[in-house]
Amino acid sequence: MNPNLLDIVALAPRGDVGRGVTLEELQVNPELAPFLISSTRSVMWVPHASRENTVRAGIRKREGIEAELVAAVIDLGQEAQWGNVHELTTEGVKACVDHVRDYLEGPFEIIVSADTDLEGISLPEDIQRTEAQWIPTECLVVVPVDRANLGTLWVVGHQKVAALVHNASRGMAVAWR
Repeated sequence: MNPNLLDIVALAPRGDVGRGVTLEELQVNPELAPFLISSTRSVMWVPHASRENTVRAGIRKREGIEAELVAAVIDLGQEAQWGNVHELTTEGVKACVDHVRDYLEGPFEIIVSADTDLEGISLPEDIQRTEAQWIPTECLVVVPVDRANLGTLWVVGHQKVAALVHNASRGMAVAWR
């Protein structure tokens, strides 16, 4: 059971982190665009990689970043009609699982808040359910157990992070009210 949205990797702090360095250049597969990255105060979409197949993610405080990433995926997923955002119902959860299964091999995991009311909603028995404090109530997320298939959260020093979601349209689905 992994309550994290993304793969967590420690980034060796450089001597200049904490002294004004606010960006980390990250290598990406350009075919997985668009990329959802951390900015120094929020998160933002980058439509494509640079010519060097990189994106720059902002180094920021970790607090709240996972919920911000989920909200950004909900917004663009609905706007772009990716098919990865559904109502929080039995049918919606099934559609989320089917969506992620169409693109990735399992196993998969459902991340949900302990406070989310799931009464009357049947969750797939073959998918593990994990509770996390960061996820908004009345929302659940279907992600691969191997979070590296979705993205990475680099931890820099004490509670500073840089985030990259490189497969948001295919590697994550959200059911919410």
